[in-house]
Amino acid sequence: MAIDGLIAFGRASTEFESRLRLVAADAWARPTPCTEWDVYALVNHVIGGNRRYTMLLHGALAQAVSRTRTEDHLGDDPIGSFAVTAGELSAAFRETDAMTRTAHHPLGDRSGAELLGMRVIDLTVHAWDLARALGTDDTIDPEAVTYALVNSESIERGRKHGSFANPTAALPSQASAQARLLHLSGRSIEGDRW
Repeated sequence: MAIDGLIAFGRASTEFESRLRLVAADAWARPTPCTEWDVYALVNHVIGGNRRYTMLLHGALAQAVSRTRTEDHLGDDPIGSFAVTAGELSAAFRETDAMTRTAHHPLGDRSGAELLGMRVIDLTVHAWDLARALGTDDTIDPEAVTYALVNSESIERGRKHGSFANPTAALPSQASAQARLLHLSGRSIEGDRW
């Protein structure tokens, strides 16, 4: 059964927001599985990503989108900022012809449908990253994971531009769908069962 991308986006957003609500005042500087980012930088990337994808769907050029990468997207209310930007992006994805639009992504032109797949991957993987940084439950919604895997060719394309690390080890054949997604995105789960 095919999974609806907009439903997967909603589930991935819920997964990320549920972890974001657990960030205590003293946790923003904690390291994350994205070695170049602490919790603050990871959350800023995700909220900024919501804004960037909305811009892309509304016709922004790649240069304008790229300039937002250095901005603070959290403000005084990170949870509110995430909820607002996720809502705006969901509405943009639901606009007439949004899935067939051509967006000028910094890595090359993409359809709205491709952007949706990319966004679900980003939210899903970063929800896991945030859970790991906080030491909380890191099980991600299976429908979000499945939809991300269906769209995993964008991970390979992103890897060529430094967006994802290479897998660090062989993946056992019995690995779960979540483990396969994390493996593809270059995450290491040392000491854990795949």
